[in-house]
Amino acid sequence: MEKFRGTRYNSRWDGSTWFILGLVAACCIVPCFMDDGIWPTIICLVMLALVLVTFFSIYYRIDGDKFVVYTFFIPTAYPIDKIKEIKPTKSVLSSPATSLSHRLAITFTDRKILKSYIPLIISPVRQDEFIRQLLSVNPEIKH
Repeated sequence: MEKFRGTRYNSRWDGSTWFILGLVAACCIVPCFMDDGIWPTIICLVMLALVLVTFFSIYYRIDGDKFVVYTFFIPTAYPIDKIKEIKPTKSVLSSPATSLSHRLAITFTDRKILKSYIPLIISPVRQDEFIRQLLSVNPEIKH
């Protein structure tokens, strides 16, 4: 696996992120008070751990001419010179983004990059700095 360097941007956590975590935690607490044995509690705690690991493992890097998205700590690199447009979105599409309200949709010039027409949706912290850094590599990006 290639090691990427560059500027790291964590995925933004907001009220929606905390709501999802709270909901999962509340659902995990319920089996603790039931008399169904230990297995429901263990399964719920494993599910809570999975959600936490998923949320903590999402982040982004800009490394030279590559934009790298990490999910489950596994990097996927995208060429910055193929980015056509970056715009704010309120889409609830499944994506490597922990926020539901502070999202950016990235559209690429080549459909083969994502193997789809659907944009890549992310939620980096310091969005203005993130966009400026992408524009410094590819000033042709519409925003």
